[in-house]
Amino acid sequence: MVIVRHEEVVQSWLAEHRPLLLCGPPGSGKTMTLLSTLHALPDFQVVMLSFSSATTPELLLKTFTQYCVQKKTPRGLVLQPQEANKWLVVFCDEINLPETDRYGTQRVITFIRQLVEHNGYWSATDQEFVRLSRIQFVGTCNPPTDPGRVPLSHRFLRLAPLLLVDFPAVDSLKQVLNTC
Repeated sequence: MVIVRHEEVVQSWLAEHRPLLLCGPPGSGKTMTLLSTLHALPDFQVVMLSFSSATTPELLLKTFTQYCVQKKTPRGLVLQPQEANKWLVVFCDEINLPETDRYGTQRVITFIRQLVEHNGYWSATDQEFVRLSRIQFVGTCNPPTDPGRVPLSHRFLRLAPLLLVDFPAVDSLKQVLNTC
């Protein structure tokens, strides 16, 4: 019952092609909910990235190289999924694990924020701005109070709706079991 409600909210956010985050304790079904929702929608190709304390922006760039094509257009370079008419959804599992640098910045999170906010990035190799087309970011995380987790910056969180996922209440479980 709770998961169905979460899936409906997630589907509506995905339909708007906005980034989104699911946050909750380990084992609460965040990843399962997000993956089952994404796999039920035929317009999405999902790429799952498991973040760690050492994750850097280079992981995203390598993922783009593997799953996207870069095209030169009259408006500049455009990076888009290889599959026509599909959206590439970059699923960032455990998005709040990357450590901060000496300036208090999580480089990969700052890079994702730039990609979402400016719809692209500056390519050092091409010396040109690369605009993203049909690429979307979603993620899951444990609460920042859990060991090893880093609070995500407010600058990043203002761009992505956050859905708090918790374990179903005992009364809800009893209600579901009684209907079976």
